[in-house]
Amino acid sequence: MRAIAYSPPPEMYQPGLEIDCQCARCGSSIHTEHCEQCGGEGVNGHDCGDDCCCCLYPEENVSCEYCDGTGIWRTCLSSSEFCQANPLPGRENVPRGKVEWFTYPEQRASE
Repeated sequence: MRAIAYSPPPEMYQPGLEIDCQCARCGSSIHTEHCEQCGGEGVNGHDCGDDCCCCLYPEENVSCEYCDGTGIWRTCLSSSEFCQANPLPGRENVPRGKVEWFTYPEQRASE
């Protein structure tokens, strides 16, 4: 099962399957790190709306605009030059930074 998406689709979460990802353009490995803007929390700011709730709920509640509220960044580990010059067959129009998720049978430890 494969999908190009921001995160794995729900149908990938099945017993007996492992989920991994790669760069959807060139097939290189993906590096995941916490968003520096929100500290990996997924929120960056507070919006009270019309009636102020600051006294009751001072925590941040606005999704981080840099990571879209996920708290993480995923990037292709290959250089931009390599990724642009070496797309997988049929992936010439897929932009660098898109993630392809795939499943494979779960690896069980030998007993």
